[in-house]
Amino acid sequence: MNLDKKDFALIEALQQNASRRLEDLAKMVHLAPSSVHDRLQRLERVGIIRQWTIKVDAPALGLGVLAFVGIRATKPCSELVDSLRAIPSVEECHSVAGELSMMLKVRVASTPALLELSELLRAIPGVEQTETTIVLKTQIDRPIAVKLPAAPAST
Repeated sequence: MNLDKKDFALIEALQQNASRRLEDLAKMVHLAPSSVHDRLQRLERVGIIRQWTIKVDAPALGLGVLAFVGIRATKPCSELVDSLRAIPSVEECHSVAGELSMMLKVRVASTPALLELSELLRAIPGVEQTETTIVLKTQIDRPIAVKLPAAPAST
């Protein structure tokens, strides 16, 4: 799909604040609100906008511990993912290259809850070992940088 400057501007504006009104977005990109609505529907239909969501303050909800858990597995990742999906504390799950098979981003209420989660993970058939790193402070947390690709050089 070919995206133009207005598409990239809409995506960037929504990443900063997805609750903006169509009228406000339209002013930002110099289009009619109906045109903005059509563009947003198209971006969603083709899968560029995958989900409309909110960002919450996890500690304010009682989830004060953020950690990354590496998993070494004896089974393919595809055989583990359903078991991992069933655990609400697992926020993200990535298959990775290297010594680890998977990397999880998890949020729990406390370090005892993290220990309990670690034991739960190790009880999954095929999980050989876990390696946990607790996040002390998130230094950078930003949306994907969307930039208009450079135009090809003319010859």
